[in-house]
Amino acid sequence: MIGLSLVGGQRPTGTVKAADAKNTFETGESSVIEGLGRVRVGGLKAFGNTDGSTRWRLVCRLQGPIDAVEAYFVGGREVTIDADGTVTTPPWAAPGGSWLVWQDKKGNGTETAWPELVTAFSSLWTSAHQVRGIAQSLLTYKNPGLAEPKYLSLYQGGVPDTEQLIRASLIYDPRDEDQDQDNTATWKWSENGILGAAHVLRRDPAFTSDRFDWPLIVTQAVKADVNVATKTGTEKRARIGGMWAWEGARRETMQDMLDSIGAEIRMTAAGKIWFELIDDNPSSELRLGPRDIVDLDWASGPEAVERPNICRVSYYAPERNYEMADIDMTGIAWARIGDEVTRYGPKYFDVALPFCPSASQAQRIARRRFLLARGDTGVAVTNMAGLAAWGLCYGEVELPDLGDVEKVRFSPPRVDDGRGSVEVPFAVWPNLPAWNPATDEAVAPEPIPDMQYESSLPTPDAPTAAVQITYPVAGTKEFRVAYTLPAVTYSTVEATCRAYSGGLPGAWLPMAEQSNFAHITADFLGQDVDARVRIFNGDDASYFSPTFNQLGVVDDTPCGQPTVVSGGTSSGGVGVVLLNVTVEASELRCASIRLDRRINTGSGFGAWSTRAEQDVRPYQDRTFNDSYTNLSTATHTVEWRLVTKTSGGVDGTPRTYSVGVSSP
Repeated sequence: MIGLSLVGGQRPTGTVKAADAKNTFETGESSVIEGLGRVRVGGLKAFGNTDGSTRWRLVCRLQGPIDAVEAYFVGGREVTIDADGTVTTPPWAAPGGSWLVWQDKKGNGTETAWPELVTAFSSLWTSAHQVRGIAQSLLTYKNPGLAEPKYLSLYQGGVPDTEQLIRASLIYDPRDEDQDQDNTATWKWSENGILGAAHVLRRDPAFTSDRFDWPLIVTQAVKADVNVATKTGTEKRARIGGMWAWEGARRETMQDMLDSIGAEIRMTAAGKIWFELIDDNPSSELRLGPRDIVDLDWASGPEAVERPNICRVSYYAPERNYEMADIDMTGIAWARIGDEVTRYGPKYFDVALPFCPSASQAQRIARRRFLLARGDTGVAVTNMAGLAAWGLCYGEVELPDLGDVEKVRFSPPRVDDGRGSVEVPFAVWPNLPAWNPATDEAVAPEPIPDMQYESSLPTPDAPTAAVQITYPVAGTKEFRVAYTLPAVTYSTVEATCRAYSGGLPGAWLPMAEQSNFAHITADFLGQDVDARVRIFNGDDASYFSPTFNQLGVVDDTPCGQPTVVSGGTSSGGVGVVLLNVTVEASELRCASIRLDRRINTGSGFGAWSTRAEQDVRPYQDRTFNDSYTNLSTATHTVEWRLVTKTSGGVDGTPRTYSVGVSSP
């Protein structure tokens, strides 16, 4: 979708430069762009027009179908999109709506023409313009009026570009029980590096499914999902993320991907394709000894003046808003051979991994490649036994006379039929100690916020609490988040939350904000939920607070007494007593307030009876009215109590009124 001249430069590979793909382009020549894992992408402006006031823009993002959109950006700023497509983030929020409406399609092949474009431009956009199979966005930019100050805050730089953080392609996972490639359940989003590599190779029509050894691929996909230790915890061993153009050279694209996941493509004896992760200490597949080796040509690595002595690593960095980023390798011993740098000057070995979304993964791969580039090489001239090395990658070579055995990586053998010999080139495999994240791994680059704007407003602290509510009266569900805002002047609060499903986050959802809490109609019970908040003063925005994370839980800790806002008891005339009171609750967990009454006619109080119950949010006024009439001369004592109540039906401390009433 984005021209290769724009996104790929002059590289023969189809790997798309991450920084270019985040822009929005107009071009008559385009290539299909597909994503793997998580990507941040702009896209191709496929259509743009105006009716003189409202402007529409259709942006093609990626080859579909995609899995989901996790975040939205307008002009570089992250925004929140409501369910109907309205952008609820200032400055786009408008009374009763929004100046920008954002609608998406996932590109599942069932797309029809956008009715908004057909209606507005019937001669230009018809029902035949379906844009099927492409993940796309229709942006509707509304005009507040050229004379309005709002216009400049929205469009002073023209119509702003948009980006999305997307969970990209659905890929085939052969680990599902039915092994049915036509079953949509086997096609799902995944960051698994092995499955991603298989997916890309299968995009070439020449590589049909029957050319792959799926059982072997399964074994490696399982290894790719094994958690390994990192400097900050654990992560899956081989993940993939990035974008590629279909028109690019597939061989070079595949090599970029294999390098990024630390794998290589293999062939079985039956000619089936599979992918194998490269271990630091791979198992030997063949041993060549003195009885096999006729001659041995050994080269002791590159000359010191040419040998690389500093390793530099870059990767597809989520921490840097999904662009290629360098890792500061200062202090990492394996990445710098200090005495050689001092003696011969710096000789750099650059490891660029455009499909690697992890700094830890990138460094594990880089160490192996760096030390292998510094190592010895050789050629073993063997008898015909050397043919056994064909199709193999790893083996052992026993050095004549010395008896030493070196682990090596084979290159394809060369046969000399006339001499009856086989030349087996090899590189000596480095002796790699077990990876120790504490000393072998540099920290990832610091995460950066979107830097397209500066703010004078302080960043709020992370929200402090969250609770799942079920209203006792209406039965509806609500999720609430509490926060404390900075003591500065602000005009708007924006709180957002997102729930996880299957370990994956959904899009950020807008909440209805109050001064110290926000709520959304949703049932997140038992789900992992993130929440955050920021403030605006006019169009000036603070950065989002740090993210607060918690399971959606019900808090049944008893609440305190309702707070009286106004009112109380009073006389309603002879023999009549009235209750008219407005109250509120302050606790985030309070779900309702209930009014009970009981009466003592002289022989003791009867049971409490419920007179009314109202669902309630914190600091929301609720008014209760009741009356009691006693026309006898005997005094009756009336007690009312107002009780706060949690979702689970737990009563709090009551506020009680007691009045005697009689008729003289």
